[in-house]
Amino acid sequence: MLTIINNNTDPRFNLALEEYVLKYLNIDEDFLLVWQNSQSVIIGRNQNPFVVLNGSFIKDNNIPVIRKSTDGTAVFHDLGCINFAFVTKTDPDNTRKFKEFLEPVLKMLQKMGLNASVKKRNNIYIGKSKISLNYQNKYKNKIFHHGILFIDTDFEMMNNVHSNLKTELVNMKKLFRELTTVSVFRLMLLNELLGNEVSSKVYTLDEYDLDKINLLIKKKYGNWDWNYGQSPEFLVKKEYENRMLITLIISYGVIKDITIDSFENTMKLEKALLNTKFNEKELKKVLLNFKEVNSDKMIELLMY
Repeated sequence: MLTIINNNTDPRFNLALEEYVLKYLNIDEDFLLVWQNSQSVIIGRNQNPFVVLNGSFIKDNNIPVIRKSTDGTAVFHDLGCINFAFVTKTDPDNTRKFKEFLEPVLKMLQKMGLNASVKKRNNIYIGKSKISLNYQNKYKNKIFHHGILFIDTDFEMMNNVHSNLKTELVNMKKLFRELTTVSVFRLMLLNELLGNEVSSKVYTLDEYDLDKINLLIKKKYGNWDWNYGQSPEFLVKKEYENRMLITLIISYGVIKDITIDSFENTMKLEKALLNTKFNEKELKKVLLNFKEVNSDKMIELLMY
């Protein structure tokens, strides 16, 4: 098993690296990736950030939202959590158990004197406290296992980014006060998972690799059309200044149907908003042409 030493904390780069190793890196080896993300929200492939996230809080705190290529729920990341991923070839019966990937992590925690075990939904617990999330997917003849360990994450921030969800996760630092820093734990984890032979198992990304990763960022993980525009269809119904009842149907990030109930003539406004991308920049372009509405106020109303 090889690893890639990755100190990049940009979640767009890290998601692109994951996908590149899984789908495009043409090396007949299993891989282990360990990294941290700066403040961000990573959403599942089929999730709708307009619905499941607190958009106004995310906007006010300038938190990027990035859609991953696999299923799962929205998770807030910061430098207080550690991500690890195994990319492996499938065994002959085309299945590998969660426990097989989590066993070395459990052993490390148990060496630290912690009562670690795998419980509900294949997540790691210390006693009754859940300290990790784990997901697993298949791609062709490979298995991708992604885990997150929460060491010193800002759970108040995590709770605020969701529309209506409070986390049941607990930070390891609360349970193991001798734990010094997240970076030290990250190094311990890497050494444990690779059998203390990290230096001999490093794959270094070359210029070709980095070009392909950056292309994935440009076309996908750094692109609004992917992160927001791939959202399932949803409905927005809001009242503007007690004089317009606005109903929108938004599909894949675009206003596909609009009805404005009002005593005023709003036909031109309806026509202008139809087929507009549902983001601030594009809405503003349209609304600035209509002096009868306050563009900022209407955008705030419709989007947040």
